[in-house]
Amino acid sequence: MNTFALAKRTGAATPDVAGFFDPRIFSVQYVVSDPATRRCAIIDPVLDFDEKAGATATHHADELLAYIDKEGLTVEWILDTHPHADHFSAAYYLKEKTGVPTAIGQQVTQVQSLWKDIYHWPEMPTDGRQWDTLFAEGDTFQIGELSGRVMFSPGHTLASITYVIGDAAFVHDTLFQPDFGTARADFPGGDAKALWHSIQQILTLPEANGKRYLKVPLDALAGAAWD
Repeated sequence: MNTFALAKRTGAATPDVAGFFDPRIFSVQYVVSDPATRRCAIIDPVLDFDEKAGATATHHADELLAYIDKEGLTVEWILDTHPHADHFSAAYYLKEKTGVPTAIGQQVTQVQSLWKDIYHWPEMPTDGRQWDTLFAEGDTFQIGELSGRVMFSPGHTLASITYVIGDAAFVHDTLFQPDFGTARADFPGGDAKALWHSIQQILTLPEANGKRYLKVPLDALAGAAWD
């Protein structure tokens, strides 16, 4: 099984995308970089988790840092598409290592409020302070000379967002390609109707250089492309 693939830029204002697949949790982490400036963002990093031992480790997160160092990249952002119910984000760990800001969608506060009640965790902060930036629909950001924007993509969770960077759309659990269909919508706050509408919005993204790329799990790591 391939656990790494690199999709090179397809033209001006498009990124190089390195995908790192974790076969244990079927999740892909991405390093998205601007070849012109060697600036990059990390998207959806994960901690290694042993549920039987109740222990976490940082092997996959350290693999991202090793790749970034080898390629001479400079990290500008650590981005989560949504809070995960089945694995843990490595964003905080990577922030400690790099000093760069973390970000997620602003609706994460609604998810935190749900989890606070479900897990009977009265002291849990529900204002999103665990991240530095809470993105809203239409917000923009830079990775070197690359422009990124945020699409609100609820359905899998209340807080799911899509990062559109050049010709790449990082949708994570909203849509699985090429043959696994859509994400689950049965977690607390999930909504199948909202998920359907989010997918329709993603599929109407404009084509770039004759192709449209979705960077999602189970897509052979290099992006699912439509001619």
